[in-house]
Amino acid sequence: MNPSPSTFRSRAHLRRGFTLIELVIAIAIVAVLAGAAIPVTSKMLTYKARKATREELQVLGDAALDHFRDTRTIPTAISNLVVDAGASGWAGPYLGGAVTDQLTGSSGFEVDAWSRAYRFSVSGDQLTIASRAEDANFGSADDLAIVVDVGVARREETVDELTLLNQAVNAYNATYLASAPLASVWATAYSTLVTRGYLPSYTGYLTDGWDQAYVAVGTGGPLVELTSTNLAQSQAGNGNGNGGNGNNGKNGKNNGNAVTNPKGNAKNNGNNGKNGKNNGNAGTNAKNNVKGKGAKG
Repeated sequence: MNPSPSTFRSRAHLRRGFTLIELVIAIAIVAVLAGAAIPVTSKMLTYKARKATREELQVLGDAALDHFRDTRTIPTAISNLVVDAGASGWAGPYLGGAVTDQLTGSSGFEVDAWSRAYRFSVSGDQLTIASRAEDANFGSADDLAIVVDVGVARREETVDELTLLNQAVNAYNATYLASAPLASVWATAYSTLVTRGYLPSYTGYLTDGWDQAYVAVGTGGPLVELTSTNLAQSQAGNGNGNGGNGNNGKNGKNNGNAVTNPKGNAKNNGNNGKNGKNNGNAGTNAKNNVKGKGAKG
């Protein structure tokens, strides 16, 4: 029995693929979905890259501040934080656990999340470590940067040291104020304290964290208390502000770092601390009770 013409038409219909219109519609749907997904994915990748770079900038800022505390020099490159270049007091490496960047072959700390090198720039007591971020150009609104103010470390060192030195002055005056008062000039008074055994011989005790001589509080009499003329200035300079270094407080270790971008968003990490890291006890062992001053001593 021969199949009827209608049977042939039915089989031909079953073998037929998509029509041109159906293909066009399917491609259009895929294109719409892709067009919606790509921007979302791009934004998510950018967000994660910025977050990772901010976190790494914070690590670099903390390392730079520790480097300054030890050496009294501001690092000008990542290598200063990893390899001893001969700076007095260097106690690094200050960075650890980095992995090699797959695109550049550099250490992970040398480049940001876009595999581009960080830029170090120094102005006075401030170190800025910057990333070009997603547009690959410095000076645009999307840049990321951390500002490290080493004045915080200078202040921290000065406050700690003044506590120690004034303890020695008070201990001396309790015995000798009436009979042999200390000279109002610190260098002379310090010599007396060393001779009497209230302080060790250490030239670093003659100057503050800014390498300027300590001065007596008040004038016209024997030394009863020391201070630094730089403390008030540094306090005024480290107040509140976008990208600033925090509030003058009394607790903890001050990192003095602010992760910023030019749009004015800042991550403020610091209170000017007065109590953290102070180990000072006046006496013949005082040399071992103050964090070292690197090249100063």
